[in-house]
Formats: sequence, structure tokens, C-alpha cells
Amino acid sequence: MSFLHPAFLWALTALAIPVLIHLFQLRRFKRIDFPNVRFLAEISQQTRARKKVQHWLVLLARLLALACLVLAFAQPYLPSKSGAVQAGQRAVSLFLDDSFSMDGRNAQGRLLDQARKGAQDAVMAYSATDRFQVLTGQFGGKEQILLGRDEALDASAQAEVGPYSRLLSKVLLRQREALASSEARTKRSILFTDLQRSITDVESWTNDSLVPTVIVPLTASTPDNLSIDSAWFGSPVRRAGQDEELHVRIRNYGDQELVNVPLRLDVDGRQRAVASFSVGGGAVVDTTLRFLGDGPGNHWGVVSVTDQPVVFDDRLYIAYQVTDRLRVLLVSGGDATGDRAVTSVFAGDSTHTFTTQPYRALDLAGLAAQDLVVLNALPDVPGGLLNALTDFVANGGSMVVFPPSQGDASRYTELFGAMGAAAPTRLDTGTVRVDRIDLEEPFYRAIFQTMPRNVELPVVRERWNVRPAPGSDVLLRLQDGSPFLARSMRGKGTVYLCAAPLAESASNLTRHSLFATSLLRMAELSRPMGALYHTIGDEASIPLETATPTDEPPHLKGPEGLDLVPEVRRTASRTELLLHDQDLPDGPYFITSGTDTLSAVALNLARRESDLQAFTGDELRALLTERGLTTFSVLEGGSEDLSLRLNELDQGRKLWKWFILFALLFLAAEVFLIRYVR
Repeated sequence: MSFLHPAFLWALTALAIPVLIHLFQLRRFKRIDFPNVRFLAEISQQTRARKKVQHWLVLLARLLALACLVLAFAQPYLPSKSGAVQAGQRAVSLFLDDSFSMDGRNAQGRLLDQARKGAQDAVMAYSATDRFQVLTGQFGGKEQILLGRDEALDASAQAEVGPYSRLLSKVLLRQREALASSEARTKRSILFTDLQRSITDVESWTNDSLVPTVIVPLTASTPDNLSIDSAWFGSPVRRAGQDEELHVRIRNYGDQELVNVPLRLDVDGRQRAVASFSVGGGAVVDTTLRFLGDGPGNHWGVVSVTDQPVVFDDRLYIAYQVTDRLRVLLVSGGDATGDRAVTSVFAGDSTHTFTTQPYRALDLAGLAAQDLVVLNALPDVPGGLLNALTDFVANGGSMVVFPPSQGDASRYTELFGAMGAAAPTRLDTGTVRVDRIDLEEPFYRAIFQTMPRNVELPVVRERWNVRPAPGSDVLLRLQDGSPFLARSMRGKGTVYLCAAPLAESASNLTRHSLFATSLLRMAELSRPMGALYHTIGDEASIPLETATPTDEPPHLKGPEGLDLVPEVRRTASRTELLLHDQDLPDGPYFITSGTDTLSAVALNLARRESDLQAFTGDELRALLTERGLTTFSVLEGGSEDLSLRLNELDQGRKLWKWFILFALLFLAAEVFLIRYVR
């Protein structure tokens, strides 16, 4: 047994006072002789020895009552495992896990509600002069300030689930930083968490004898959860009136098999497709939602399922743009046959805006407004055109190069070099056929489902030795193994290099169906679609594909009337909107400039919290013991009787109430001895 205020023990010297009083009050018996005893009333005889015993018992009761009072003021207690208790002000840090997994439930209700109640009980377990930190996953600047008791109670009551999931090692570091600013002699941190395995990084924890840590585990009844993991379109470009296929991946984190679960797709607030799926326990399944594409413009959608109680990952927002017309420019070098072939592909198609310009009179300023630029049989590439084409591709444009028949390959050295390819070295006039179409390449896979082995492919009689940039995709290859059509990614754009001219003397490519198919596919892929959605917290920036018409910063308008002015970062090749680590709601957002809507983006919550697997209290104790973390303790039983258990853990088992009770009992015994014992 130890004492919180041992100086009060000096008051035990006061026990000498009742002893002295007792000694002075002792009466001596005298002998009185009566001449005649027949006139005396009959009385009970009391011996001298019996009176002495009564006096000693009264003295003992007084001494014990006084001693118990002195000991009560000295605050006796039984020390806890954390060591001796220190008197004075205390500083306590309370962490409330407010991640989405705290929406889980057990027999006592929602986990976050239990955490809030437990934090308030913990605050009330300490005195009104103590200071408190109330920390949540937001890690806000105000949460680093130590509060009074009433403020701490209010802050605990305001905690709500949010998108932030913090590793507990970072939580502990944050708590210790806040407590280090306090001059209190006694410090402690308390964590109310569900011990989700994804955040409980015990291997990164360290002992701190100055800040003992208490962990209050709050365990959900079941870790079952269904999550929409991701989504993607079957084709890279959205066209008006096109049959769309949206592929959705769903993950079952539970152990039970789910059968015929409904899945729904809403586009622009209207239901457009429904499907159902079945998924086994701990498995992943992909399903497809089919719908008819809308008209040109920006569109947003949401894929959703119904799954309780954790619902933040039951919906996935998407945003995309449907193109109206693709702008194609033919830069002619004088090859009439090749020009007619290219014109016949695009001129009669209402989905393309097609123009032709001679390369000597090309409007370089209007080049940036095009989606696809076709260079056909240019004798050379002037320096101004080379610089304009390089910028055009770097900013997201697509370019296809068809060399001139009997042309000088050395005049293309600078163009090929700017696109990362080696300079063409020779002109080969040997006849060779295109070997095959590689259906493994996404470029052709969306067009041809199967390809017969005996299909007749183009014949080439004149070709350049094309060596594309490293990492390029060879879409078509000749029978001798050399590339015929290659695709390279440069900056944000794409470059297609063809080894053969379009002249009829060079090949029969223009009379083959593969020619029109390839050009249409190049135009289709020339318009950048951007990401289907972004993840809040994981992606600090959103690329802005459309230039702002004014110098004013764009606005980001979201759900519930949210209107933000994000930071804009402009570089030579792109413009980005910086979101940093803002706490934003998930949903569709629109990037606007004035009254113009530039594009739509979808922001979704990270799926890290979807896996609800958690450590049990016994598992955590075993890990703490294994790693020698002696300054950590685990309180089972959730938030029930938390105030009493924290008092015993933090201040030992207090005994002063027992000594007050004993003092009253001894005083009652003294009264009884004096009044009723004769």
C-alpha cells in the first residue's frame, strides 16, 4: 500500500492526545465504610478490573478512529502496474477512431457511439483541473490543443465517421507531441479503436514510460462487408448513341456467399441499367452494366449496391465526356492518291470534322484545335512545323505519319528524333506482306473479336526501315519481322508511324479495309477521356484537360452546393487542380470557369476501410508481449465501467473511502461502549 499524500502521516502523532486524556481521567477507587448497609438499595457490583477493561476499549476505539481519519487524508492506494501515482495536474490524450469501419455494430450498438461515450466517461474519471486532448482521424490543427473538461466533453460528442484512416503508430506520435507541450506530472494516452488490421501496425510502436497508453478495443459483431472496388468502360471513348459496357468489380470481404445481389447504375440522376451478381465469401467478381450512351457533353453516374451497416463503399461515382465531333486535319505533301484515300475515310462521316491543308500553307496556330493530324507524303518537315507538331503531341494530340514514295528518308530524321524514334535508314523495294493482326493489342482487340488464319492482308512493295521509340507498341508487323505500323506515347499524346507510303505503287494498303479501320480507330483514341474517377486523399491533383477561357482560377462545384477554388498548377505541358488533403464528400464535381462548365470529375472515398478484419484483445496482448511493449495495456469490455477501470489503472486502487468507513465504525463502537456497556 502506498500514499498519495504521505505528509499527512505526521498527523498520527495526534494519537498521543487521547492517550493523555485517558490517563488523566482515570479515577481511583476509595473504600467507604457504612455503619449499616440495610438501608442501601441493591445495586449491581462492578469490579475494579471490569472498569479498567472498558476504559481501555474506549481508548482503543478512539485511537483507531483517529488513525483511520489520518490515513484517509493521506490518500492510501494499491499501486497499479504503471507504478506509483503522482499528485498534481494530469494531461490525458483521447483518440477516437472515426474511420468508416466504426460504423460497425455489436450488441451495445454502433462502435463510434461507444467510443464517444467511453471518451466522455474517461474525461469524467479525472478532476476538473486536468487537461485533455481529443484527437480524431482528421488530425486537425485544433486537435493539438489541450482542453478543459467541459470542452473535452463537447469535442468527444462531435466526432463523426469520415474518410480518414490513420495508422495507430502515427496516432501515438501525434498524442505524444501534444502531451509534450504540457507541464503536467502525470500523462496518459487512451485509444478507442476497433483495432482494424490495416491500421494496427504494432511493429512500429515504441515504449514511452512518460506516456503510458491504454487501448480500449471496440469489436464489431461481424467483419462482413460488400464493396464496389472499381469500374471501367469496355472501350476508351464515349460516343453519342453508342452501346456502352461498364465493367464493375465487387469484392466480398465476408465469409458468406451472396447470391443474386442487385446492382444499379444511375446516369445524371436517372436509372439506366440494373444487373445482379453472386459472389463467394472472400471472393471478387466482375459484372457488366449495359446501357445506351447519351448525347454529347459531360455526364456523371453512380454504381450502387445495398449493404449494411458499413455503407461508404456501397457506391462508386464516375464522370465521363461524350464526344460530339472529332477534328481531323490532313496535311498534304502532294500525293493525290493518298489524299483521296484519307478523305474518303473521314469526309463522309458526320462524327468527324475533316479539313485538308497543304504543308507549305499550314495554319500552325490552328493545329492545337485538332484531335488527329495526318501527315501524308511530306517531302520534308520544316522547322516551324516540327516545333508545332512536337507541342501538339505533347499536349495530348495524335499524329500519324505516312512517308512519301521514293522520298529522302534523311529529311525525316529530326521529326522521328523528336518523337523518340530512330531515323529511317534505307528504302526497301522488296515485296512483302503484312504478317498478322495482333489481337492481344487493345488497339485492334476492340474491333476484331476473331481473325481467320487465311485472311488476306496488305502487300507492301516499298517501305522505310522504321525503328520506333523503346516501349512502343507494334500494331502491325511484316513477315520479315520489321514493324509496319507502330504506336508511341509522347507526353500526353500519341504518334503513329507507318513504314509504307500510301501511293498505289508502294502498297495496296489504301484499298484494304484495314486502312479505314485503323484511321477511324486512331481518331477515336485521339480525344483524351481522362480518368473515370479519382480517390479522395490518395490523389492530390486532378489534371485539367480543357483550357480555361480566362485567367481567373476555375471553381470546383460539388454536392450540397459545395463551391471551392482549388490551387492551380500550370506547367508547359499540363494544368492541374491541387486538392491536397481536403476532407471532401464523395460524389460528382464540375470544374467551371465563369458560366462555362469545363469538365466533370468524380471523387470517391478510398477503399482501405472496406476490409473490416480486426485484432482481438488477446491477439493484441500477445503482440505487445512478443515485442516487449510494456507501457501499453488493453482494457476489455468496451466502454462499460470505464471510469472505474481507468481510475484503478491510472491511479491505483484507492482505499481512502474504506478508511473513512472504518473511522465511522470505530466511533460508533466508542459510543456503544460508553452508553450501553456498564
